[in-house]
Amino acid sequence: MKKLGLVSSLVCAMSMAAVATAAPASASTAERDNCVRERLVCVWGKTGYSGSSWKVGSAWNGSCNTSPVAGRSVAQGRGGVIRFYGRADCSGAYFDIRANDYSSNTSFVVLSFRRL
Repeated sequence: MKKLGLVSSLVCAMSMAAVATAAPASASTAERDNCVRERLVCVWGKTGYSGSSWKVGSAWNGSCNTSPVAGRSVAQGRGGVIRFYGRADCSGAYFDIRANDYSSNTSFVVLSFRRL
């Protein structure tokens, strides 16, 4: 019986140590979270919300917007659904991102987007 108690105590101590040493959020994750919190649509040139970025805020009316950054990761906090396209004129291949959601590695380079 004592052996089982010792094992469970060690497991508990190891679990607590793992929680205490969890890595802080990366700068790129913080950028993504800021984009969503600030109600923006954001496009980053590299996967993982890094590299050059393009951010669109409240002045955007939801129409087709060509990004000057060829995106490999995106986030949006604008509400509704944003459709991201592989061509600069909001055409071609696309995928949708719901409000307050993101993609760290898009399936193709994003060149434009619009609100549905």
